[in-house]
Amino acid sequence: MERDLPPTGPVAVLMFAELMATGRRAALTQEPGLLDEAAAVVQVALTPLWSRVVPEAARDVLVTCAQIAVNDGITRLPDTIGNITARTMLELTAGWVAAGSPDPGARMTPPAAYASSAAFDRDEDEETFAAVALLLAVAHPSASELDDEDGGRPWTCPECGSDDPQGEYGCVCWDPSACSECGDNSGTCECWA
Repeated sequence: MERDLPPTGPVAVLMFAELMATGRRAALTQEPGLLDEAAAVVQVALTPLWSRVVPEAARDVLVTCAQIAVNDGITRLPDTIGNITARTMLELTAGWVAAGSPDPGARMTPPAAYASSAAFDRDEDEETFAAVALLLAVAHPSASELDDEDGGRPWTCPECGSDDPQGEYGCVCWDPSACSECGDNSGTCECWA
């Protein structure tokens, strides 16, 4: 992870969006029910990005994915999954939701506090990276109903319903740096010329 420079707000937000988009795309292409394999594919997809990831972005991905999973009824990982960080994030988030976000005086660790602790601990970078990939796979299970008929690739954004004109990052729902007109994220599109 990139820890040498303190991130600005936009850097953390853009890195969060890039992690979510890349992880989601990798997770959606996997066979349903193969969580270990899906997490491994997501981790491979995220590997080129990880050296630039700031702890704030990793923390936000952990919190967001755990919340998505719990909202979808996934409150625990299979017993065969040994990632303590991902397991704890799901358990804390499920407990927090079940308790209705308890008062600050309650003796319950907020999921965001645990995610911060994991993301900012230099000794836990490998475990955090694995947890980010795993929770991305859990939060974005394979969605075969979104596949195209020829290549088995997800072409439709579940957020806005738009198709993916660039084939890499998709619409602006998942990539805020993408052009809202054409979806290009290179900064060289001619929509604004």
